[in-house]
Amino acid sequence: MASKENKGGFLRWPWNAVVYVLLAVTLRLFAIPVILLLMGLQQRNNPHGQAEGYCLSRTRKRLTWLIWALLVLAAGGALLYLLPIGLQQDRTYWDTGDYATLAFCGIGGPLLVIGGLYLAYAAIRDAFFPAKSALAKSIRSQLPYPEEAPPVEELFAMVDADLRENGRWFGPVGVGREWVLGDSVNRIDRIRGIFVVNEIHQHHTQTGVRTRRDMELVLIDDRWQRTVTSFKSLKDLQAAAEYLRLQVPEAAWGSNGQNMDFWTMDESAREDFERGFRQRQALRASKEVRQEALSGGPQDMILRRRGGEVTSRVTASLVEELLDRCLDGAESGFELTPTRPLEAQGRTLRSLDCLVQEGGKVLLLLELAPRPGEENLALARSADRRETLAVLTAWLRREAPDLGGWDLRRLYQASEFTRPQPRQSHARLSLVCASGAAENHTNFTEEDIQVAAEGIVDGTYQLVDLTRPEGYLWIRVTAGDRSDARCTVEAARPGGPNLEFYITKMPPREAAAWLTGYPRGRYLPGGGDWKRVKKPK
Repeated sequence: MASKENKGGFLRWPWNAVVYVLLAVTLRLFAIPVILLLMGLQQRNNPHGQAEGYCLSRTRKRLTWLIWALLVLAAGGALLYLLPIGLQQDRTYWDTGDYATLAFCGIGGPLLVIGGLYLAYAAIRDAFFPAKSALAKSIRSQLPYPEEAPPVEELFAMVDADLRENGRWFGPVGVGREWVLGDSVNRIDRIRGIFVVNEIHQHHTQTGVRTRRDMELVLIDDRWQRTVTSFKSLKDLQAAAEYLRLQVPEAAWGSNGQNMDFWTMDESAREDFERGFRQRQALRASKEVRQEALSGGPQDMILRRRGGEVTSRVTASLVEELLDRCLDGAESGFELTPTRPLEAQGRTLRSLDCLVQEGGKVLLLLELAPRPGEENLALARSADRRETLAVLTAWLRREAPDLGGWDLRRLYQASEFTRPQPRQSHARLSLVCASGAAENHTNFTEEDIQVAAEGIVDGTYQLVDLTRPEGYLWIRVTAGDRSDARCTVEAARPGGPNLEFYITKMPPREAAAWLTGYPRGRYLPGGGDWKRVKKPK
């Protein structure tokens, strides 16, 4: 269900923790029902901790681990206390059970103490040092460049904003458009497996049979890392899993022990699944684009990219993808021109130009139809991604934005605020077969690149050289030999007015992934394994 609005007062951090501690010290055991009542009111009036931020609230709740840490430490201390007593006793008449008890005290005591200390450390770390928390690490590790991740405040704000605007809550799990927040954080586009665990375990004891029910949502991502979130309601668990399945229909789906079978697949099975996953995902995306184009009626918008490409088949998903490529640095901008100018507030608007600025901002330029005796003028506004996407979406519907806050300027002044445009090149795909025969193609498709990538893996091609016109993207993959089976990968990375070239070695399958992903902006060279070099020959 969606987040509820605050309907009453609540204690903010850290005053709620202070009150709980004071109650525990004053009332001791009698404080437990009072604390539980206050915690219930907190949850009701501040659902999911939305006042201070969903992620920050989730890390601060780890402070309750201190209670478990104290219990574990107490148990470990008790075992260590019994250990010297057992060692001092006369063992003449001891049986196997007595020796087992002594061994349990000697082994279990230190282990419980270590476990209790770790729980206490994790609770204090997550509650008081959120930048080092497991939640922050899980977000950071899923970014394209974890080592260049922003501060923890921005990381949490990114997830919080998604949940605040698009979030649906199912018990302890919030699902947004891009992120899933549970006991950990998952990016939706990286989810590969969704599993529901609903198991009942029975344990026979001296006093009877104890029953425990495990209800868990298990998510496995493309790094084959497994995250588990426990539920108290089976209805919430099933609803969360079904909703996620709608978001990622290509992901594996199952229940109970099937998640372990999927998680422990060997490397070849994982690669086969990933290949099939991407094929199904691409097929679904193409169907959505086709349906969107058909349902959108006749096209009356022309899109021009900085590389010179022009298309009239413009969809909202295409524009959003192009905007993200611009923000990632793969392209510098694009222009949307309606076949008939728009009228707004006494002005005639001829086109909308998007130019990327430094700092992740976008300069929006609304070109005005010149009046007699006027210069070429444009209305300009700097916006973030969300505002830019809203303006673009409305523009596709032939709706002009509110012109309040837009600055009037000469059209040529826009170049002061834009990034240097990347150099242009001609598209080319060069292939050298294992036999030595060479091929050169200037007209090719994504499928041709996929075939070339597979040829690097199976040994069909010795060298693949790819140049794309947009953003001057260039990559060359040279297959290895008997002494070193790794491929040599060379790639260009736009670095301001000049290009930067890098080289590295990687396994054939990873090199094939770079061949298909690099032209789409999924990868950029320059990480720790890459070495910067001069322009290759």
